[in-house]
Amino acid sequence: MISIEHVSKAFGPVLALDDVSLRIEAGERVAFVGSNGSGKTTLLRALLGLLRVRGRITVGGIDVAKHPEQALRSIAYIPQISPPLEAEVAEVVGAYAALRNTTPAAVAMHAARLGLDLPSLARGRFRDLSGGMKQKLLSAMALATHAEALVCDEPTANLDAGARAAFFQALRERKPESVVILCSHRVAEVRHLVDRVIELRDGRIERDASLGELLSLARAFRVEVTLRDAAQASADFLRAEGFMKLEDRRFGALLTQAGKMSLVERLVRDHQDAVSDLSVYPLEELELGSAENAGANAEAGVTRFGVAP
Repeated sequence: MISIEHVSKAFGPVLALDDVSLRIEAGERVAFVGSNGSGKTTLLRALLGLLRVRGRITVGGIDVAKHPEQALRSIAYIPQISPPLEAEVAEVVGAYAALRNTTPAAVAMHAARLGLDLPSLARGRFRDLSGGMKQKLLSAMALATHAEALVCDEPTANLDAGARAAFFQALRERKPESVVILCSHRVAEVRHLVDRVIELRDGRIERDASLGELLSLARAFRVEVTLRDAAQASADFLRAEGFMKLEDRRFGALLTQAGKMSLVERLVRDHQDAVSDLSVYPLEELELGSAENAGANAEAGVTRFGVAP
């Protein structure tokens, strides 16, 4: 449905997008992830025709740059930053509903699900709403459309926990053939809603994989090692590998999948006689690619490697 072909965008000397190409088919739920400055928002803005870029972007076969009104009829957008609209809330909702072939009542219904009482705010100015209220209203307007694709740039940044849960439930209820694109810093935030993750870094696609594959690659583990008495050489080895002393003769560190496998191999090969216990705790709720930022709470499931007592 969406085709992005060799798209690049520079802001002065900064190359925000560097030859990005990808396709998103009908029914896909996709997350764009990456740190600030990775190119996520620039790519979304290019998709929405808000930026002139080198390359070609089509939606349903229609070129966004040449025929934006036709191409973008099938896309609804929830921006990260709300526009500073002076109009009354009722006027904003009415204009949007007319443009997107929906009704103010449909918008009010979705707003209520997110915890926003739209009728009570109708005569106030949009710009005077709180950040959370603006985000709820923008989300409600997008959800009220029958757009084939919903594009969301950090859509839950200003939402409270209840509104966030309601928003995610609304996404789950969208038609199976519709496209959902979520832009987020964290895989953990969107992992239950997407089946494909595209990681951007420095304006390029670093990784494009299924959610299961990416979590497997990005997964980190808390490894804890207990040494026997008089195992100073093994203690020095663990410290050199970044392990911290937790208590007498016990050390711990966070490692990636590859790091875990390498460490276990070397412990078994070179330090087996010095190790009395080796435990590995998988840590699931991680920021993509940031094992060092993982919380200290481990999951209940612990893998214990057989070490002779």
